[in-house]
Amino acid sequence: MTNAERKQIDRRIALLERATALFGRFGSLVPMAVALLNKWPTQVELYPHWQVGESWKFFLSLYLYWFAWLALDRAIMFAKAGLDP
Repeated sequence: MTNAERKQIDRRIALLERATALFGRFGSLVPMAVALLNKWPTQVELYPHWQVGESWKFFLSLYLYWFAWLALDRAIMFAKAGLDP
């Protein structure tokens, strides 16, 4: 691998890292915006009443976005470790 290729890959990883940081910071707003636009849940209830209503969708979407951010962060860490000489 030439130095130019290595620099290009490093730039792409840095760009993905910045995008992941933004996703981690603002990613939880996406399910909240979707929930508000779909008008659910009308009231957020915690366990044990959340199975009856639609609050579980809200919490599930928050956790899914959090896991997606975690997976992206781990992928970047592995990509950086794989490029170190």
